[in-house]
Amino acid sequence: MPTTKALLFGRRRDRAVGLVVGFAGVVTLALVAAFAAESADVTTASALTDRLLPLLVFYAPGPLAAAGAYARCGGPACLAVGVVPAVVLGGFVLLGTVVGVPGVNGGSPAIGDVTVSFAAIGVSSAFVGYCAGVTAVLGADLVGFGSGDEDGDIDDGDEADEDIDDGD
Repeated sequence: MPTTKALLFGRRRDRAVGLVVGFAGVVTLALVAAFAAESADVTTASALTDRLLPLLVFYAPGPLAAAGAYARCGGPACLAVGVVPAVVLGGFVLLGTVVGVPGVNGGSPAIGDVTVSFAAIGVSSAFVGYCAGVTAVLGADLVGFGSGDEDGDIDDGDEADEDIDDGD
């Protein structure tokens, strides 16, 4: 039961926050770099960001959610990874519209549809990745390779667990 609870709700909150915030930072940096490359008309940087941005937006949430599940970050953190690209894109467009950055068109009604589509794709990918990570954890625990000890407890580095005398 401790493994199931750790997989569903998470045991390592600092890793979960680092996973979501770190991915948001990488997506934000890539989006700003893509916008700057397009604005400066730098073809090499623009070609690189044209390949990097879709990779981050569409393909990265699945493997990151699988890694988060294997690290026992919890389901909410793993699914939040899928929403990150949509939130970053929406925030970028909103900020660009409010500040008045040329080339950022927030007045288009289709931007809401694009943001919702990014969120749906990202959450779907993150869900599949989370399921794959949970399967990997349970399979590894089944063959004895997981991070559980002989009692089935998860070794989370908390030495207070070792001091409990259960009468054995």
